Amino acid sequence: MESDILDWSATRIASEIADRSVTAVEVTNTFLKRIEALNPVINAVCTLNENALDAAEVVDKRLASGKSARHLEGVPFLVKDNLQTKGIRTTFGSLLLEHYIPDEDTVSVERLKTAGGILLGKTNTPEFAHDINTTNKVFGTTRNPWDVNITAGGSSGGSGAAVAAAMAPLALGTDLGGSVRIPCSFNNLTGLRPTPGRIPFYPTDYGWDTLVEHVQGPMVRYVSDIGLAMRVLSGPDDRDPSSLPDDGIDFCRAASGVESLKGRRIAYVGDLGGVIPLDTEVARLVKAAAYRFEDLGCVVEESCFDASDIQDIIRGTRGFGMVARYAERFDNFQELMTPQLISQVSAALELSVRDVVRSERLRTLYWHKIRKFMGNFDYLIAPVVGAPPFRLDEALPTHIGGKRVDRFQDVFLSAYAFSVTGLPAISIPCGLTNDGRPVGMQIIAKRHADDKALEAASAYEALAPELFCRPEVDVSVIKAVSEHLNTPGVTMRK
Repeated sequence: MESDILDWSATRIASEIADRSVTAVEVTNTFLKRIEALNPVINAVCTLNENALDAAEVVDKRLASGKSARHLEGVPFLVKDNLQTKGIRTTFGSLLLEHYIPDEDTVSVERLKTAGGILLGKTNTPEFAHDINTTNKVFGTTRNPWDVNITAGGSSGGSGAAVAAAMAPLALGTDLGGSVRIPCSFNNLTGLRPTPGRIPFYPTDYGWDTLVEHVQGPMVRYVSDIGLAMRVLSGPDDRDPSSLPDDGIDFCRAASGVESLKGRRIAYVGDLGGVIPLDTEVARLVKAAAYRFEDLGCVVEESCFDASDIQDIIRGTRGFGMVARYAERFDNFQELMTPQLISQVSAALELSVRDVVRSERLRTLYWHKIRKFMGNFDYLIAPVVGAPPFRLDEALPTHIGGKRVDRFQDVFLSAYAFSVTGLPAISIPCGLTNDGRPVGMQIIAKRHADDKALEAASAYEALAPELFCRPEVDVSVIKAVSEHLNTPGVTMRK
């Protein structure tokens, strides 16, 4: 039974518990045992909720008393360690907050718990969620269940690795420049970067998250679970003045695969006109996946907009946020911070107000280019990352697709290129490289059309269910992280 439960979707777990076929305590115990068995090597879960089993007992007693089951009744979930959890340590992956215990939940956690979810604990993140690899000075490095010697990605790498290793069926991540989508790609998962404001964000220092918004999103194995999670997570909250009103989207229906895609138009945008370095295997897998939509009646063509100014856009808009959030900490506690965060804050402090304004003006022009381009398409499809997950026991690659690159981190521009638009984007699996490393593609829908993104992902999952799988985890082949591996976070060229 335990092995079966590990393969169940969150949707099925909620159904089985509601039918009293299995208890919430049994389910919670199963995932806690899985964490105990694999986490010493994978290092995805950094803090356990000591009251998880107590919460599961409350669920069982509630159902036994005859009360109706809630949407997530008894479903275990994990939360990235930059989202506050009442009474449970929330470090943000930083020595500065190593012992911080919040006195309130973030809205998303509050909603999952209210819907019957069981919080298992917190997942590892790079310091303040700003690196392409999940490592920090508090908890160390998270490893990928597909191969413990490759990265789980960043910055929601702990959430990605945990779900891929079946430590939970659902985890929350956050996404600024790709931090939900990148770990989903690297761990063969499904994850949504929703429209900003779709999931309220509170507590936060910035109720109006000026320029590129830092959003939260669910990370799961099955598309249907994105629908279930969004049903609970979305909707307005006055504590977040940027939260969107309820526009009546039925997320569960959108993720159920019942909608026909016949006649919808898709643009495969590839390497964004040469902007991102693109590995040949990644290009092959994503392009083939894009054209499989023709089997669903879609019209697919290769086409792209002009993305040549994306570096300039990111430099100023990201830099603004880095200064806002971390400049004071940088001034006072630099010696406690990771090199990755130091380099990003240092680069941001070199910006002038004019630099930031220029980037935002370019972003507006960029938006209009994409808006007009998408007038001819329902979706864009692109790689989430231009390369498969890199190894932890070696230095960062110097060649991508047979060509030398000066900046490996440019492979991540594919995700950030759509963050700056605020368009909903969902990452789904599209296959493995010849050496078994996962590759994901992202489907980008039109403004506020989160449901359409789910419809496309769900239709694709029904077409290629074999791709939505989890690995056989082998923790015996672990190698040390290379002292030559230097992940610089995301800094833009001048």
